[in-house]
Amino acid sequence: MENFINNVKNVVSLDVLIYIVIALVAIVILTIIMMVLRQKQARKQLDELELSYNSLKGIPLAFKLNKAVALSRVNEEMSQRVESCRTDFDNIQEQLKECSVTLAEADDLIYVHKAKAAKRRMEKLREQMAELEGVAKDVNQALDSILEQENEQRVHINKLKDDFRIIKRNINENRASFSQSYEYLEMEIAGIEKMFSAFEEWMFASEFNKAADQQKEIRESVAHLKELVDVLPSMYERARGVLPRAIDEVGYQYAQAKNKGVYTEHLEVRKNLDIISDMLKNDLNKLRNGNPKDVHEDLNDCEKRISQLAEQLSREEGAFDEVSDNVDILFDTIRSINMDVEAIEELYNRVYERFGFENWTQRLQEVHERLSVLNDMQRKLEAVIAQNKVPYSTILIAYKELEQSAAAFTNEVGEMKQKLDNACSDEERAKKQLIKLQLIVNEIRVKMSKHRLPSVSQKYEDDLHKGEIMIKDIQVILDNSPLDVKRLNAELRSAIDYIYTLYNSVNNLVGMAIMVENTIVFGNRYRSSFPDIDSELTRAELCFRNGQYTKALKIGIQCIEKMHPGAYEKLINKKDPSILNAGE
Repeated sequence: MENFINNVKNVVSLDVLIYIVIALVAIVILTIIMMVLRQKQARKQLDELELSYNSLKGIPLAFKLNKAVALSRVNEEMSQRVESCRTDFDNIQEQLKECSVTLAEADDLIYVHKAKAAKRRMEKLREQMAELEGVAKDVNQALDSILEQENEQRVHINKLKDDFRIIKRNINENRASFSQSYEYLEMEIAGIEKMFSAFEEWMFASEFNKAADQQKEIRESVAHLKELVDVLPSMYERARGVLPRAIDEVGYQYAQAKNKGVYTEHLEVRKNLDIISDMLKNDLNKLRNGNPKDVHEDLNDCEKRISQLAEQLSREEGAFDEVSDNVDILFDTIRSINMDVEAIEELYNRVYERFGFENWTQRLQEVHERLSVLNDMQRKLEAVIAQNKVPYSTILIAYKELEQSAAAFTNEVGEMKQKLDNACSDEERAKKQLIKLQLIVNEIRVKMSKHRLPSVSQKYEDDLHKGEIMIKDIQVILDNSPLDVKRLNAELRSAIDYIYTLYNSVNNLVGMAIMVENTIVFGNRYRSSFPDIDSELTRAELCFRNGQYTKALKIGIQCIEKMHPGAYEKLINKKDPSILNAGE
């Protein structure tokens, strides 16, 4: 060795030797680093394999297989499938043990820095575990398929539990709404909870068919409980609140109607209210026992009965009010019809002879017959009302019939009376006009006598006499029977035109004479002072005495105009000579 070193020293210089040593050290260091890296890489791969291994072991094959084995004991159809899964499960368990050993060996190799050997082992293990994972998934799916019935039942039962908890909480929070049914609901809740316990027992024993039957029973019970929770509050509200108040209102309405004197015996209100009350008691017992079947129909029937009673009472009371308020008026109308018929008959007898009116003998006989029927209907209606043993709804029908008959008869009687009155109206109008004409003629005569006109034309006397003759002619026509209405109206029109014209003329004449007198009286005060005025007034007086009133007024006005210009207008408007004095 020493010879070798000495030979090396002789061949290699010291510097080269140093470089060689440094290179050797570097190689050693790199080798160590590579070994460490390979070891870390191998450890990482080992960790990954351990995770995969633990994932495979985490598949609950044993739990599912046990359930499947228990299910196969009660279901022979699944025995073969379960047995196949058992064989696969055993193989998986054996391979998992081998994998566990291989992992331990790889861990030991890594620990002693034999990374290459460890990698070879892990590579084989990875392939084995990949194959094992596929087998495990197949077995898991097969077991899930076998246990699908259980899973489905579990999903459904969980849904039922959630629904049940909600219903139970609703019942506890709204205890007052369920009134007397609360105890029954508590019993139902306890029974359902026992059913849930029984279901779990069947599931634990893998008796899935029996568990399914139990689940069906639970579903029906929960549905029934939910139905009770939904319908009981509204039913109690109607049975204990709405309908009893309606019964009280009908009872009060019935008492008011009786106090007014309305006949209501035929309605049997008390009997019907007792029947309704008994129905409500029976329905409340059903609700207390959790049996709402037919209760809704019964409550509707009670409501309908109460509504019908209230409507019938209102109808009877309304009929009573209508009859009571109007029957006296109707009876007065019938009495008026009787009086009108008597007046028509009396007037007809006079008109028939006086005016030669159409023959109403047959018509009046029919009117008497109809009036007799109307009076009989009135007497019967009065008797029925007085007895108070017939419903007022029936009385109202008779009342309406009588009212319609009376209305039709009233119109017919009114037409007959109007026709007769029209026949008499010309005569009555003529008589009234005749009296007016007589008064006017008398007034004309009085005016002419009162004012003592010095000279009146003979024509006025003749006209006045002619007016009196026309009045006498009209009176003669009125005294004759039958009355000639056509001639009467013609004579009356002529007399009215003539006498009213004469009346206006006389009024104008008298007015003018008064104006002349006033004018002359006013002018007399100036006669002594003014000779020409005295001469003119003398001439005016002469014309006045001769009946020349217009000329006399003209002369007098001219005299006044000389003394007081414009004064004659006041004299004419006021017809009072004192106005002239005031102006002076």
